[in-house]
Amino acid sequence: MKKYFLPLCFLLVSCSSMVKTEPGTEDLVRLEAEPIGCRFLYKMDAEATVFNQTDADQFFRNRMVNQTQRGNAYWIISQRTRPVEGAIFGPKQTFIITANVYDCPDTHSVLLKRDFETGGTGRNKS
Repeated sequence: MKKYFLPLCFLLVSCSSMVKTEPGTEDLVRLEAEPIGCRFLYKMDAEATVFNQTDADQFFRNRMVNQTQRGNAYWIISQRTRPVEGAIFGPKQTFIITANVYDCPDTHSVLLKRDFETGGTGRNKS
């Protein structure tokens, strides 16, 4: 029985590190800066105790598509981590993400405020 315990623990931990993608998240656009011409909907905070940043980002996007006013673009204004006290086998940190959510008429050609201030093209890179 002991020889099966460690592989079973590893399997459980490795399977739990992936956050499933919810339908609709593929339509969301992450903006590099504050947009121009988009309607601000709300500020959203999300905390995810997961194994890595990729899972935290997916958790955030999943939360966004489950909101009543979903929006189609977001700009992350703050990201940080907090250690999980006493974590041995599970995730060692909680990712905390704060973002502004927008409704943009055309997510493929969003104008960005920072680029106009610096003399750039004003187009979102993602």
